[in-house]
Amino acid sequence: MGLPKIAIPEYSLTLPSNGKEVRYRPFLVKEEKLLLIAMESKDDQQIITATKNVLRNCVFDDIDIDNMPTFDMEYIFLWLRGRAKGEVVELKYTCPDCTNPLNVDINLEDVKVQTFEEHTNKIQLNDDIGIVLKYPNIAMQTKIDNSDDNEIETLFKSIILCIDYIFDSEAMYSAKDHTDKELQEFIESFTDAQFQKVKSFFDTMPKLQHKVNLHCNFKEKKKKTVCGYKEEIVLEGLQSFFV
Repeated sequence: MGLPKIAIPEYSLTLPSNGKEVRYRPFLVKEEKLLLIAMESKDDQQIITATKNVLRNCVFDDIDIDNMPTFDMEYIFLWLRGRAKGEVVELKYTCPDCTNPLNVDINLEDVKVQTFEEHTNKIQLNDDIGIVLKYPNIAMQTKIDNSDDNEIETLFKSIILCIDYIFDSEAMYSAKDHTDKELQEFIESFTDAQFQKVKSFFDTMPKLQHKVNLHCNFKEKKKKTVCGYKEEIVLEGLQSFFV
């Protein structure tokens, strides 16, 4: 006789990028094992592969994991973790004034992907020519984050990786049909005003973000005054919620 099977609950969430509802289950010990092994390896490719495998295992609906925006993936992961290990996580900080430990509890259900009204992925460069950008996915973001480029080179690389297509009054030109050199030369032909329009795409892109208020109430036994240090910090990106 086979062993009994444990019933696994099923949940649903709405993807921030397109409003699509997807069904999922919490990650189990087998998925957590995959993640721990990958993280111990400190190999970016192993971490990416493990992340994709966990999503494939836990999300029931058909989603394009390879091309999914990073903020969608982070949002799903946040909920997978919350359902598996509890919605409340404790983040640990140190007061910069008195070095007292500051522990903050965050309910992951309160964490949202923040959007901006002025954001658009279709940018009109002039009367005739425009560009459509796509959001960074996990593999693309890893290339950007792990490069040794300076800030300007990183921005150029981000733009090149995120170009979907360029258009004018006569045709559309898919980025995949052109070399990085051609795309870089195209970007370098921008005026400053046109470049700022493209840069705005990244500045206003949806972000997994949450504000936290730190308040130190530490009081030394021999002193009457309380430290009283206060600071509002902004947590951004999945890693910020599991430090």
